[in-house]
Amino acid sequence: MDDQKPQSKPGLGDEKAFAETLSSDPAAADNKESAPEKKDAAPATPPAKTDTKQPPWVGRIMGHFKLMRLIGEGSMGLVIQAEDINLKRLVALKVLRKQLTEGEKGKRAVDQFLREARAAAAIDHPNIVRVYEINQHAGWWFIAMEMVSGNSLQEIVKAAGPLPVSRACPIIADAATGLGVAHELGMVHRDIKPGNIMVTRNGHGKVSDFGLVRVDDPNDPVDSYARQSIGTPYYMAPETIRRESIGPAVDIYSLGATLYFVLTGRPPYMTEKVEDLLKMHLYSDPPNLQWDISYEAPNLTTLIRRMMAKKPDARPTAAEVTAILHAESIAVVSEMPPLITPGGSSVGTEWQGIGQKTRTSSGSALQIPEVVPPKKWNWIRSKLNTRWGILSLIAILIIVCGLAFWSLLPKKAPRQDRRVVSRLFPDAPETYGIRNPGTVPAPFPVATEVPPFSWKGKVDVTGVRFIAARTGRYFYPIDDKRAILIRADQFVGYPNEEQARKDDKQPAP
Repeated sequence: MDDQKPQSKPGLGDEKAFAETLSSDPAAADNKESAPEKKDAAPATPPAKTDTKQPPWVGRIMGHFKLMRLIGEGSMGLVIQAEDINLKRLVALKVLRKQLTEGEKGKRAVDQFLREARAAAAIDHPNIVRVYEINQHAGWWFIAMEMVSGNSLQEIVKAAGPLPVSRACPIIADAATGLGVAHELGMVHRDIKPGNIMVTRNGHGKVSDFGLVRVDDPNDPVDSYARQSIGTPYYMAPETIRRESIGPAVDIYSLGATLYFVLTGRPPYMTEKVEDLLKMHLYSDPPNLQWDISYEAPNLTTLIRRMMAKKPDARPTAAEVTAILHAESIAVVSEMPPLITPGGSSVGTEWQGIGQKTRTSSGSALQIPEVVPPKKWNWIRSKLNTRWGILSLIAILIIVCGLAFWSLLPKKAPRQDRRVVSRLFPDAPETYGIRNPGTVPAPFPVATEVPPFSWKGKVDVTGVRFIAARTGRYFYPIDDKRAILIRADQFVGYPNEEQARKDDKQPAP
């Protein structure tokens, strides 16, 4: 009975066996044999660490990686944050469970594990999580991946609720851009969902977890043994459920369902039974976005319906999805505060509706006069007539006068600490490997082809030098590459900058 309980917890037995193969000496990072270090490993793990419930491998050395903490855990293995001792950068190590490598099923698991790494390593794009290394240690296969400083869309929506259009569209557009690159290389992700789209601190989206990727190759082993529907039920395309041949349209369907989740806070279809959920993907019409949001978004409603069309041929390409989402980001007027405030990581709440219920139509706060019953004044007078009441009043007056006097005193500039941080923390790495210091992330690619919804070729632009979206904030020179993303029904032209500024438009950054 006692032996069965630990096995029911995923990874518990694996972690203990895994820790026994590791070293506690950083100098042994280049040595592949870890057996001589087992004697030194025992005293390096004091019993006090068991109180913090840290895994036994925390602080140990695997190859040239120092293991730091557990990031996540899944059916395939563990994801561990580690430091590359040689390059001094943080990485995410995805370690495959050793028990999954046994037998015929184990061979398939290793094949899937290596296929994920090779597929991601073949793509070098800012919107896809990079893979640095594929290797094994004492029979444990692992992938060293880019450590993304941020959270997944699943975690962000769970913590902050549905995102506004101004935040959701650029993130999903980044994911569509990354998928477009993968599709051009003949790869299909097959498991797009909010949990597999990471959002960096600067707001860019990155596609991760290529564990179910399909390579456009007749010798791809995934099609030789995968006789079951693959993916996440909430975001699974109909052709995947029917086990038909799949293509890039599978990812577009899942991305459309993910966009619906980000804007509404829930998946497009929700039922108690998985069977009913799959039937809804097969036969039910795509949900109407306008039913679940409080603002008008007709273009996004149409886009999600197209992306979640039952027939794969009716869905747009990843490039078209990117162009439409970027156009929607330009056209929308966002008066909402940022999701992450400049001073820290606190989540803004104004756009979630908080603080709006106490506003009048003119924007001023409701003023509700306070009426104090006469009996309350009598109670206060009776308290002031006592000794303790008088002393309390005197104490309050002293405190108020002291605060007023302190506020009038001239404030001195705070003393600056001139100590060098590197001396205080000599063991801290100089960089965490997210991005080289001084570099700027590449902006999202600007469309070079004229989208079908663009104003170009549909509007007379005689005498027009600057254009803007009717509900947009910025105006653009007519030859600006971004200007072709303005919709024809949103087109506004200006002969000069003065006219555009009079219309409350600002120059595009």
